Amino acid sequence: MSPRLYAASFAKLNIGLHILGRWPDGYHILETLLVPYPYLYDDIEVNVLPGKDRIELHLSGLEIPENEENYLETTYRILRQHWKKPLPAIEVYLHKRIPVSAGLGGGSSNSAMLLKLLAPMLELEPTSELLHQVAAEVGSDVPFFLHGVPMLAKGTGTELTPYPFSLEGYEVVMLTPPLPCSTKHIYRALRSSQWSRKPIEPILRQGINAWREELHNDLEQVSFQIYPYLLMLKQALYEEGAAYASMNGSGSSIYGIFPT
Repeated sequence: MSPRLYAASFAKLNIGLHILGRWPDGYHILETLLVPYPYLYDDIEVNVLPGKDRIELHLSGLEIPENEENYLETTYRILRQHWKKPLPAIEVYLHKRIPVSAGLGGGSSNSAMLLKLLAPMLELEPTSELLHQVAAEVGSDVPFFLHGVPMLAKGTGTELTPYPFSLEGYEVVMLTPPLPCSTKHIYRALRSSQWSRKPIEPILRQGINAWREELHNDLEQVSFQIYPYLLMLKQALYEEGAAYASMNGSGSSIYGIFPT
């Protein structure tokens, strides 16, 4: 019996998310700092089956909407298209802890961890160009999770640069109410007058004490309008002494960074 492979599929934080403009094709040009959040993670186990080009998916934990293809199935399908050779048949056990549609990148993380688990079978390095092509095609956050270190993300989120960042001396409090936010709908409702249009890297260098006034998540303006409760949570984190509080991605997860 082949060994079962395991990976912890962790969530992420967005430290700032500024919209700088828009490409001619309609996609927004953004800049955000993506930071791994290893304290919240899904479990992924992969077992090789007899045969080729087949994936069996077993889900447990938090529910995933049934009306859409799972990120793992999408990843396997796109990898097969790029690999152009038969892939090993696999069964995947996914135990979900990361809330869905909360801006925490759970699906993107699942995709990246599956690629990293499959890489040795295909005799590929986890940083190979092929895996990054597949990752970018699956979703804009997936390449970040292949690296697993803080990255300054630009463009559509796939232009990544390693960024020296540490929360040593601080702790993160995460609040995730059951209010699923659609990323597509949030971006569509965002008006150009709500864009920050300022790069975040100079603001990050100023330190956390400057972030409350200068560093924004531009998507909050739409998400808070739809769910005013999210604004209340952010305000509550500041009232409790957070040095910085923000929404993750398009929501609904809100976090506060507190001095330890």
